[in-house]
Amino acid sequence: DRHLRKLRHQLEVQQNQMRDAIERYFPQGTVVSQPDGGYFLWLELSENIDSLLLFQKSLEAKISIAPGPIFSATQRFRHCIRINYGCEWSPQIEAAIETLGAITHALDVTAKQHTQAI
Repeated sequence: DRHLRKLRHQLEVQQNQMRDAIERYFPQGTVVSQPDGGYFLWLELSENIDSLLLFQKSLEAKISIAPGPIFSATQRFRHCIRINYGCEWSPQIEAAIETLGAITHALDVTAKQHTQAI
């Protein structure tokens, strides 16, 4: 029981740190929710964002995310991603979230420019 209490507390702290970083680094309007169970956050990004492209760009930066469409047989959730907060918070994780936020911003701006040009 003591170990589980400590683990739950640590995961809650890590979740709050991840939420705070997402709020700092991701585009305004990003919606964060926590699925029941597990140690993951579900992010709903701008409809302009293609999470499969974000997945590719993040891998190039050595950051792993789960793009939304892998959770749907009908390719729904194309603008959503899942992020794991199960690792102990560190400067490297903070930097990865900052980089992921910057990539997301860039994709959002590019998509909006493309839409305006059409």
